[in-house]
Amino acid sequence: MQQTESSPRTDGRQAALADNDPLVGRLLDERYRIISPIARGGMSMVYEAMDERLERRIALKVMSPALSADPAFADRFSREARAAARLAHPNVVAVYDQGTDGTHVFLAMQLVRGRTLRDLIRSSGPLSPAAALSIMEPVLEALGAAHKAGLVHRDVKPENILLADDGTVKVADFGLARAVDTDASSTRTGLMMGTVAYCAPEQIAHGQCDQRSDVYAAGVVLFELLTGSVPYVGDSAMAVAYQHVHSRVPAASSRINGIAEALDDLLIRATDSDASFRPVNASQMLNELREIRRDLRLPTIPLAALVPSTTQLADASSETAPMPGGLSVHDTTVVPAKPGSGNKSKSKGVPMPAPVAQPDGAGLTRQQAKAGNRRPRWKRLALVFAVVFALTSGLGYGAWWFTAGRYAAVPNVVGSPLDTAAAALRQAGFKQINTKQAFNETVAKNDVISTSPDAGTHLLPSKPVTLTVSLGKERFTVPDVHSNNEADAKASLAKVLTREGMQAFTVTSTTQANDTVPKGQVISTTPAAGTLVKRNTAITLAISSGPPVLVVPDVSGKPKTDATAALKSAGFKVASNDVNSDTVPAGTVISQDPAGGSQLVKFSTITLTTSLGPQFITLPSVANMSVDQAKQALTTAGFVVTTKWVFYTRYGLVASIDVDKKDKNDAGQVRRGATVTLNLI
Repeated sequence: MQQTESSPRTDGRQAALADNDPLVGRLLDERYRIISPIARGGMSMVYEAMDERLERRIALKVMSPALSADPAFADRFSREARAAARLAHPNVVAVYDQGTDGTHVFLAMQLVRGRTLRDLIRSSGPLSPAAALSIMEPVLEALGAAHKAGLVHRDVKPENILLADDGTVKVADFGLARAVDTDASSTRTGLMMGTVAYCAPEQIAHGQCDQRSDVYAAGVVLFELLTGSVPYVGDSAMAVAYQHVHSRVPAASSRINGIAEALDDLLIRATDSDASFRPVNASQMLNELREIRRDLRLPTIPLAALVPSTTQLADASSETAPMPGGLSVHDTTVVPAKPGSGNKSKSKGVPMPAPVAQPDGAGLTRQQAKAGNRRPRWKRLALVFAVVFALTSGLGYGAWWFTAGRYAAVPNVVGSPLDTAAAALRQAGFKQINTKQAFNETVAKNDVISTSPDAGTHLLPSKPVTLTVSLGKERFTVPDVHSNNEADAKASLAKVLTREGMQAFTVTSTTQANDTVPKGQVISTTPAAGTLVKRNTAITLAISSGPPVLVVPDVSGKPKTDATAALKSAGFKVASNDVNSDTVPAGTVISQDPAGGSQLVKFSTITLTTSLGPQFITLPSVANMSVDQAKQALTTAGFVVTTKWVFYTRYGLVASIDVDKKDKNDAGQVRRGATVTLNLI
């Protein structure tokens, strides 16, 4: 599924593909002229094509008919391709266009001349840490840019990492993996077979993935670069997937010597089965990788020094012939023999028999001496057999000693208490036992999580064995920050740090109305203060927005006591203003401010205007006044005045007054505003 130029080894196959491929020579979408096939994958065919509109060579990825026939896939493919096209980075294969032509769904991409990382692994085997990091840094830069843009690759593997002839490392197929992964037919067509070796456990078990899933896959790719093989192999994709979910990726140093502990640690964390323990995204993993390079003083290796020519790649892929003495061309150190040692015996520790001096004479003739030195033939044969047996035994023992005898197997002490594990290692012959600590969700505190090298590894007893000892479950106590303001609360939470110097919590906030906590202060936290939580647990701060806003009840026309009780029950304070009213009975609410139905902050004051009933006053004395004088006095006092003549003398004087009984009270006072009749004479 890569868009790379083919090697001479594949020219014959590509010629055959071109001869039988009906798309070669065809113009897709009235724009892309297909020139020749480049590669075939489980879900697509990649061609070199000419964009006749822009007159440039491109790589055209045409999806398989099984996928193209699904309209839902075509729609997802279009959306994901548009998202990938927005990602512009020098280490990302550029997406130019996507489209359909009849039954063909295709993607137009940048044509990269070079090789895939898979080609390099096949031809070169394990790389040095400096070379592996030189390749992974641009890969993580590309993934980091994608993660920052909100994209997840979902299918990071050597086939999707291209090594261009111009020395650039490029990551391909952004967005495509998501479109295929969500297609129902992908499980039927077996598209996971080639990628399961790099899938994160959560991607396999739950179908869920995020930026940390790309980190897991990148960790597996780095493991393969350093060791020459993936962590897990099996007879089927299901067997490999099972190991991803239920096993832990071993340390790279358990497969090959020379891997620094810091690099081992990063790989183990990047491929942790619990995504929360991995770097949060590719950018963080890249930063840690660069720190390791700086600490170990590893040089940056140019890509040209890593990628041989096409012929070299083809030649190097042939099997390695053994060299004399059992050495292969991959052995890094050969100790030459010392000058002049060619005539010496090669069997150390097996002495050759020395000649015995015999006296010539000493009472014997020379013939007698010669005859005396002769031994029977069976004795000579026995001596020969003894020497041969000694040589063979010595050589056999020496061979056994140097190949197996001097090595000890690392015992399986995983899950054992530290003291027990250390005793088992000492009993096996290991003297140098190192320990390091790590938190673990399943292994009890002070028990061994793992050994480095792994159990069963044969190792010289003088070599160190490192035990990773459990600190138990990593938990952080949520501090009590209630009654703090939001800024102070976040600062207090930020002080709780993990071992790597990162904050233990992710903090969000929400506002809530509260009757007792002043506005802007913390009401509570979720989880509550004092709770023990895992690293990166989300802590939500409930920030008070002050008392809530309530709807004011309408109490107009109600008795004052009832109205006051209703408003207080609703959460408001009450003030009153009593006034006389001729129309509203005494003790009844005439009006309220604010009016019923309006919104008001709880505990605000509502003013009630309450009726005192009519106002009664004493009538002014108008006896013997003239009509005009009496009218003036009564009108000024607030009464309505009428007149009636009771005598016909017409003096115009007030003889008496009349008031309706209903307008009088028991004290003889008259309701202000009542009608008073003047009886005139």
